[in-house]
Amino acid sequence: MRSDHRVPLVRRRIFSPALFSVTFEAPSLAGAFAPGQFVMLELPGRVRPYLRRAYSIADADPARGEVELLLRRVGPGTAGLEELPEGSVAKLLGPLGNGFSFESLAEGQRVAVVAGGIGAAPFPALLKALSRARIAADFFLGGRNAEDLSLAARFAGIVPGQTILATDDGSVGEKGFITEAFRRLAAPARYARLFACGPMPMFAALARVAAQLNLPSQFSTEAAMGCGFGACLGCVIPGVEKPFLISCTEGPILPPEKIAWDRL
Repeated sequence: MRSDHRVPLVRRRIFSPALFSVTFEAPSLAGAFAPGQFVMLELPGRVRPYLRRAYSIADADPARGEVELLLRRVGPGTAGLEELPEGSVAKLLGPLGNGFSFESLAEGQRVAVVAGGIGAAPFPALLKALSRARIAADFFLGGRNAEDLSLAARFAGIVPGQTILATDDGSVGEKGFITEAFRRLAAPARYARLFACGPMPMFAALARVAAQLNLPSQFSTEAAMGCGFGACLGCVIPGVEKPFLISCTEGPILPPEKIAWDRL
């Protein structure tokens, strides 16, 4: 059940000049979320951003009562988090939305986890949960350049399978889009499921590959959210079976076949 949590900042980890993580002391939230869910964050004493911002929960440690977010600095909200002194108290409303579903997978099966840049944000918790369930997972991480892939350090030692890296400029891993690396390795029946998070163009490319392979998929969609619980309708995504999907309540985890890609 969602609730508003007052949470002090415990630590910050810097991966590159624009990529970092923040960890908050949030014991009631740490034990109550599923991988893929998110929170709406409010910073103390700031005029901007005017509304709370939505962030995926990257990981949680129920034993220590801590919750981690992975972030890229892009505006006043993330800049404020990057500058927030340790010990400062923020507010997290959550957990919100649905989570990734993997209960129907069997021990020994293999899945693919594909992330574009900061789309890696919801995946530390998922990869650790898959590992505990003895499900192999190949992790595909793509970005524009080496700075984008500095996030790979956060996944060291927690990927229960191969890690495949790709950059647009070839500075780290393969040169090209991570979707092409996935397309090359995703032979029929290799994977039992695809989990993905990233920009919509990446999703559209992955949706075509998944459809060709008849591969069940779950996409963690990114949409601008004003409230996080379906009141403002600011995060709607065009749907196939109905005019639109409400990302914050029907998602953010959605199967690609329910999204009307031609109307995005």
